[in-house]
Amino acid sequence: MKNHLAAGCFELVRQSPGDEFTIVSLSRSDPKFQAICRDFGEALAALRSFQEQGERGRARVSEFQRIYEDLQLELMEYVNHAKARAKAQGGQ
Repeated sequence: MKNHLAAGCFELVRQSPGDEFTIVSLSRSDPKFQAICRDFGEALAALRSFQEQGERGRARVSEFQRIYEDLQLELMEYVNHAKARAKAQGGQ
């Protein structure tokens, strides 16, 4: 079984390498972040699978592209909020 949590976190770090510390920290300690990241990884896997189907998967590609983008936005908002909270508490 594929580890969607790890895949989602890896993809998020790939897109935002400057936030790697925060992403890894949240992925280890925050159950809500973990759940969203796992969903993100699942959406990414589905998107890639439907892309590989070519014409047959085209409709599903659009659907999962939107899901992927929505989850990405939600995760980055979560990361930014965590960074702001840490900064306010005198951290990083």
